Amino acid sequence: MDVQDIIAQVSAALADAPEKLQGLVSDPKGTIEELTGHDLGDVDPSEIVDSIKSHIAEGGLDLGGLDLGNLAEGLGDALENSPLGGIADSLGGLFGRK
Repeated sequence: MDVQDIIAQVSAALADAPEKLQGLVSDPKGTIEELTGHDLGDVDPSEIVDSIKSHIAEGGLDLGGLDLGNLAEGLGDALENSPLGGIADSLGGLFGRK
């Protein structure tokens, strides 16, 4: 499966079920495989996650029904030194936190 197809499928799945975003942060590969129904094999999930982060930062996903405070609180220190930390920053930026 092409990486761009995976990104499109994951974006669509997150639009339908934004609560899955926490899974993307805690277990990116497993969540992507769950959302797409495909084994990623040797595909590095970081490119997919980076694209999703950009999509979120640009307001491309409606996260209005998601409790972002609870999500950000749960991420806390776990993301501090993680390359996925930008997701929490992007979510906070959407709501005026810098």
